[in-house]
Amino acid sequence: MRKLITLVFIILFQIINCQFRNSLYDNNQLNVSLRGGLDFPSYDNQTKFIDYKYNLNLGASVDYYFNWIGLGIDFDYLKNTPKNTYPTENLYSGTTPLSNISLNENKVERLFLGVGPNFRYVINDNLSLAFKIKGGISNIKGGETLITANNYNLNFHNGYNEKNILTGKGQIELNWFFSEYVGLNVGGYYIQHFKANDQVKNSSVAGNIPFTENNNQYNINPSNAEIRNNSFEHKIHSAGVFAGLTFRIPTGSSGPNYGLSVIARDKETGLILPDTFVELFKNGKRMYFARTNSQGVAFFKNIKPDNYEIKGSLYNIDLISNKADKDEFVRNSTIKKEISTDAEMFFVKGQVNICNSKNPLRDVTVVIKNNETEIYHEIKTDAEGKFYFKADKNSTYNIYGKKGNYFSQTETVTSKKVDRTNTLFLNLLVCMEETTCGKPINLKNIHYDLDKYFIREEAKGELNKLVQFMKDNPKISVELSSHTDSRASDDYNKTLSQNRANAAVDYLVSKGINKSRLKAIGYGETKLLNKCSNGIDCAESQHQLNRRTEMKVICP
Repeated sequence: MRKLITLVFIILFQIINCQFRNSLYDNNQLNVSLRGGLDFPSYDNQTKFIDYKYNLNLGASVDYYFNWIGLGIDFDYLKNTPKNTYPTENLYSGTTPLSNISLNENKVERLFLGVGPNFRYVINDNLSLAFKIKGGISNIKGGETLITANNYNLNFHNGYNEKNILTGKGQIELNWFFSEYVGLNVGGYYIQHFKANDQVKNSSVAGNIPFTENNNQYNINPSNAEIRNNSFEHKIHSAGVFAGLTFRIPTGSSGPNYGLSVIARDKETGLILPDTFVELFKNGKRMYFARTNSQGVAFFKNIKPDNYEIKGSLYNIDLISNKADKDEFVRNSTIKKEISTDAEMFFVKGQVNICNSKNPLRDVTVVIKNNETEIYHEIKTDAEGKFYFKADKNSTYNIYGKKGNYFSQTETVTSKKVDRTNTLFLNLLVCMEETTCGKPINLKNIHYDLDKYFIREEAKGELNKLVQFMKDNPKISVELSSHTDSRASDDYNKTLSQNRANAAVDYLVSKGINKSRLKAIGYGETKLLNKCSNGIDCAESQHQLNRRTEMKVICP
């Protein structure tokens, strides 16, 4: 209970704190809610062999909000069914089996009426979260349960017939409005009835006849019957979940309405920009925020006229800001503003997948190098393997990923010779392969001059990735292999490929990789990827396919 109360106060503090920072609604509002769900009860009446099953809850609320704080009235109908766990088969009194066994279980009905404050956090015009505290009274009736056999009352509880019990309730509720006036609600509650009393009938409250079990027979002992004659005050409490409908009713008491709509657009191409995050700042402090809809428009309703700076970001990339002056606002009207992208940059939409599949990779560290400025920066992929960054005009970027035992190919995206008046987004796909042992992975851009085996500058970037991969995975060893095409003699190609593999290993060692973790093998022309063997006429591009350097993790 103490943990629940602490959690409630933490949530309440966060809602109030967020409202002071992000006051989206300044108008009054009346909500009427209907809901239904399941109630999970606990009756602290200390009666043996009786549990209480979950069952129905129905409720209605009327809530009036004065901006983020409000006042509400709740009505709840809660129904539970007693579950008697006393055995009802193989009952004996001495050696005599009991007959005419009868079980009677009546439902418990609770009616609650309460009033209290509400605290609301408005996420946007259609979505809000509310925490409600209610105090009031309840009536509790029913719950009688009785097992009889051979005129014995084997187990019974007389239930309740209580009125005006002091009751408290806490509730968390999420409302999503799919139209201007109608929405869905979903949430949970905790309700506690204080000082409930059992019902007294025939000078008793509850009782049972003890039994012993022997070979799956239950032998009762009537002489030791336990009868409770006095009712005592105890608590009844339950938690529940619900869903339903909420109706938003305009009150007509909101005063003058001042509105602002902001469209996000790329001026160069004319593209509208849905899902842009738009914020209104006053004196450096954020006052309101919203997202643009499918038409690229964000709406701010019932805001206070003031001098605002309008900022926007798409995929966490800032747009050019704008301003709204206090004098521009007109009573019961909406002023229009526009924010736009920078004409000197492009948006790169990146996707990281497992190679040769459409399976995305999340939480990949994507390394981005601007080849003109030599500046690096890193970003993470989201749950769908996506990442975004801005690219300058007339620039080229090399991009690769880092993640555990995955190895990434290096990809290139360029904005050179791309017409900015027609293009805003550049698309990029990066693939990563899982380095299972014995699986060869081709290293791109590892090229050598004719008849040479020294490492060229453009090859060092790919080998540097392998260096980082081995530092990230210090327990693995790697085979580096070099291959040639079929031209020249077999012995010559074997020697040349071995020298090239050795050169790659020497480069990795110079970067701090222990040579014991590396193995260099030159395969010459023994592992061609196509038909271009000795004497076969092939195009240069086909021969190039065979001239390659590969890496694979050595199996333990």
